[in-house]
Amino acid sequence: MVLPKEDSLVYGFKLSSVGSGKITPADTVHVPSGMDLAMKLHYLRGVYFFSSEAAEGLSVLKIKENMFVWLIEHWRVLGRFRRSESSGRPFVKCNDCGARFIEAQSDKTLEEWLGMDSSIHKLLASNQIIGPELFFSPPVLFQWTRFKCGGVSIGLSWSHILGDAMAASEYFFNGLSRTMTGKVPSPYPETSKPNIQKLKHPSPLALKNVDSVGDHWITPNNHKMETFSFVLTPTQLNCLELKLLGQNPNPAEEIPTFELICGVIWQCVAKVRQGSEPKLVTICTKGTKPAVAECGNNQIISTVEAADVADMYPKSLAALLAKRESYEETQIGELVESENGASDYIVYGANLTFVNWEDADFYGFEAEGHKPVCVNYSIQGVGDEGAVLVQPGPNGEGRLVNVIFPEKEVLGLKAELRKNDLMLEIN
Repeated sequence: MVLPKEDSLVYGFKLSSVGSGKITPADTVHVPSGMDLAMKLHYLRGVYFFSSEAAEGLSVLKIKENMFVWLIEHWRVLGRFRRSESSGRPFVKCNDCGARFIEAQSDKTLEEWLGMDSSIHKLLASNQIIGPELFFSPPVLFQWTRFKCGGVSIGLSWSHILGDAMAASEYFFNGLSRTMTGKVPSPYPETSKPNIQKLKHPSPLALKNVDSVGDHWITPNNHKMETFSFVLTPTQLNCLELKLLGQNPNPAEEIPTFELICGVIWQCVAKVRQGSEPKLVTICTKGTKPAVAECGNNQIISTVEAADVADMYPKSLAALLAKRESYEETQIGELVESENGASDYIVYGANLTFVNWEDADFYGFEAEGHKPVCVNYSIQGVGDEGAVLVQPGPNGEGRLVNVIFPEKEVLGLKAELRKNDLMLEIN
């Protein structure tokens, strides 16, 4: 598929700010936890596509009017980051500076957008990062784009230091939908206060220390990273399970879909990286705490190790992923707390990273009784080892898989994925 020039797809940008209908008390601050600070070089980019019918209830005026009420309970995201004068630890000064709101338009239809490789969806959500001037950098931005057919998209740019994908989607963004139906916004959950102490656990394998970035919060990469995507239909998922598990699998050997997908991809990556295959991988999954109970970075982070990955049967790799026993989010939080946030780290791409967003309520937003026809979340700031993001597919069916990988390895990886029937066509 030949893609149009990116600079011609979206145009007519208008920039404004949105805030809450209540003034936050003076000197109010939010201090991110150690786990939050570990994610500060990563950013979530979510794009929600709505039909023309749903768009009738998503005018800019109606959205902003409801944000005025909705953001009363989200005063943390309206502030700006500062550093402690004594320790240098980042914190949010909750000064009601507001979130950015971008308006744009496109001459393509909704159907045409969904027919293109979803990596192009990056044009529908701001790629702005924090810094180099902290006090000018909003941690949250919205982009409203009108399509030729009357449909719209809403892009959410979310600094990962504020919380994981579940906090961003289920608690934060879906809360706007609830407010638009007349429900009172839920109070912002309390987050755990930092507790600086000596390390109780060994250093985590899922975390990588990077060179200091100062106040310009972006992951330093040695390779140019590229994103590509593919959809696995329910039929393809059934075929994958049949291929790896057989016609009548033993219930004791049952392996979830996420691990089956990642087991195949892990082996594909190993074949592409001959001589330097990834023996250690990271798995990020939804935390046990519901997003409405505590907002922040509550995902479960695990590591799994294997040898001779390229020669292993994908089912065996999937079984290793499913039986993971190493949980490192506590160690990560402890390590960053012990340094009081002085160092810079990455999680996504520190090792080859598999991210499970299958259970995220990305399709929980409703407008005029209509859910999004497609939702696509990606991550900016992935390290050189790459990341694989597995999430619900269009209309919540099947799976959408986003792969963020070094550009020089993409063609080889796509070829391996096609050999294994994960990609049916070249995107």
